[in-house]
Amino acid sequence: MYQLIATDLDGTLLNDEHQISEYTLQTITRLYQQNVKFLIATGRHYIDVRPIADQFDFPMYLITSNGARVHNKQGEVLFRADLNSQEIDRILDISSHYTLHRNIYHEDNWYVEEENEYVRSFNQHSGFDYQLTDFSTLEHQHICKLFFVAEHEVLLKLEKDFIEAFGDSLNITFSLPDCLEVMAQKANKGEALKAVLAQKSIAPEHCIAFGDGLNDKEMLSLVGKGVIMANAHDRLKLTLPHLEQTLSNKENGVAEYLIGTFKL
Repeated sequence: MYQLIATDLDGTLLNDEHQISEYTLQTITRLYQQNVKFLIATGRHYIDVRPIADQFDFPMYLITSNGARVHNKQGEVLFRADLNSQEIDRILDISSHYTLHRNIYHEDNWYVEEENEYVRSFNQHSGFDYQLTDFSTLEHQHICKLFFVAEHEVLLKLEKDFIEAFGDSLNITFSLPDCLEVMAQKANKGEALKAVLAQKSIAPEHCIAFGDGLNDKEMLSLVGKGVIMANAHDRLKLTLPHLEQTLSNKENGVAEYLIGTFKL
């Protein structure tokens, strides 16, 4: 049986109101009481995720910023992967030719150039909020992620430009159809999960993972049982057609699958 559960947040563990249902919370707590470990793996910032994790009555490892950071139960950083200054300059230059909302995760801060209530709505329950700033004044150290919010068709063009410029030297991926994210090459949920499993002496085949976005691909491919949400990005379903699917996030798909798998 599986020893560890890893799950994405938005579109997976969280419902459409960006909250964990009581049903899901109780299901995962019951499994933890049976000695099944649990962790969150998300594109969100650590500060944003901490209040969500605190809803559970037990400590856990957190994979954040799409694997650019891993924190242990005590909140200590176990793994980090940052972009370098040249990469950041090039990313900002390419994206400057598009009409979209640009975001930077800079250590413990979230920076934007202009207000965007849609982007802010994802973090309304955690209190983690962006700061308006001029990107040209930011230091380029400790930047783990840039992400871009726009219509999917616009982001597909931006993705193509990024791939032409960087090839596979960066991790360029969609977390949502309207959110394209760029991290260092080693920053992905799969690599981050490997770091946690090494700490815990757990083999990947003894893990189960849930996700809905292309940024979950490496994690879902790594584990013994990768499960895709019914509401997942079509490209994820096409990329990993052999994986099982569960119900959507608004139907408590993670909890329902766990109940069936662990015979709760």
